Amino acid sequence: MGGFALRERQEQELACRARRGDREALEELIALLYPAVFAYFYKNTGSYHGSKDLTQEVFIRMAAGIARYRPIKPFKSWLFAIASNQLKNHWRTLARRREGPLPCPEPAGRDPALAGIEEQAVLKAALGRLPPEQKEALILRFYCGFALREIAGITGAAESTVKARIRYGLEKLRKELTCDEPCKP
Repeated sequence: MGGFALRERQEQELACRARRGDREALEELIALLYPAVFAYFYKNTGSYHGSKDLTQEVFIRMAAGIARYRPIKPFKSWLFAIASNQLKNHWRTLARRREGPLPCPEPAGRDPALAGIEEQAVLKAALGRLPPEQKEALILRFYCGFALREIAGITGAAESTVKARIRYGLEKLRKELTCDEPCKP
């Protein structure tokens, strides 16, 4: 059995134990999945401290609602549905405050030793200019490794909608990354 299937089975077993009130299993689940949830938020928001807060809120909600988890789908998908809802709430709160996304860092100089860092900064900045739904779909697909069906379940969107969000997001990124200056939205 591959490493992915083994890890998924481990998550399922821990989730079932946690549903029955096993506190150690709940703590193991949190330790196992915290880095992935944090990375999801960090890639979406660019804010280290904000991502810590959002991640903490997801695990509080997970712990409070673990009894409602039904092991008919992977636990990680169930958890990321909570994270997706938390991210949507975060964007709504920012919009109500009339705050925009955090400014993207300026690319580093043209020093060849910094080329990889510069490329990462340019990609991060381009991702930051995508509509939130496209950005989330791309991050779930390419950074978190979820399949289209799983992303649809996580976000509550139809699979065809997820596919379109990914396609349009990739097209915008491709256009953005081939421009000499940042393209206008």
